[in-house]
Amino acid sequence: MRNVMSSGFQPLRPHRIKRGSRQMREKRTAQALIAFGVVLACVELYITFGAL
Repeated sequence: MRNVMSSGFQPLRPHRIKRGSRQMREKRTAQALIAFGVVLACVELYITFGAL
C-alpha cells in the first residue's frame, strides 16, 4: 500500500508576502480609495447642485 502523503503531496503553506509587494498592494489600495472618494464627492456635488 502506497503512502499518499509521501508521494509528492505537500500541504499548502501560507504564501509569504515580500515587503515590496505588500507596499505595492497598499499603494494600489490607497489609490483606489482616493479615486472612490473623488467620484463620491463629484456625485454629491452633482446631487447638491441639481437640487437648486
